[in-house]
Amino acid sequence: MRIISIVGLKDTGKTSLTNKIISELTNRDYKVASIKHSHHEMMMDREGTDTWKQMESGSDFVVGIGSRTFFNINESIPLERVLFLVKMMCDPDFLVIEGFKNYHYAKIVTSPELEDDYTIASVNSFEITDEELLDLVTLVEEKSYDIIDTLFVNDCGYNDASVIAKAFVSGDLKYNPDTQADVSLAIDGINIGLNAFVNDFLKETIIGMLKALKTTEYGVEDFNNIEISIKNKNK
Repeated sequence: MRIISIVGLKDTGKTSLTNKIISELTNRDYKVASIKHSHHEMMMDREGTDTWKQMESGSDFVVGIGSRTFFNINESIPLERVLFLVKMMCDPDFLVIEGFKNYHYAKIVTSPELEDDYTIASVNSFEITDEELLDLVTLVEEKSYDIIDTLFVNDCGYNDASVIAKAFVSGDLKYNPDTQADVSLAIDGINIGLNAFVNDFLKETIIGMLKALKTTEYGVEDFNNIEISIKNKNK
């Protein structure tokens, strides 16, 4: 999952640019997810519906399942936790975020004063041409990267995730999704970075143990995606 953030001041065209980038990534046959940041209370369900009434009655977590599925959670969840959950649930190729200017992800800014070490482009959202948009999305393909705490490379001198991220943005390192971690770990809701050795050790050990189980009785023959949650009650 590669993450790109579109940031800018109010009324600088963030939403329209976000939608254009999502549309072009989709045109390139990528699976895309998106997150919208708002300083106002957001409701994912209309007042008066049954699920709205469940939330009003005291349910902290309401799920609506039909032709679409939506979650309405009565709390603010940190971005890094949401990134982990999105990756676990739908594993998109790209996650496009509108807002969250203080996070260390590759970003496109619609306000020059918000440029920082993680900025890959500064654009005028109202004047960008179709050709410039294509070039911008190509830049997103080249310089965006996964959840920052999961980054590792084998190049000497790049042992810190934020340093690695800046190297991707500057072009000093080329991001290759195939060489990144394929094990994601969170403890008590906090993403934990893994180096290559621990990543491979966990992966091979768990898969080796699972092969000893009679998973075919459950209709499972391949181990394409494994999810494990451990409740450490004894601590």
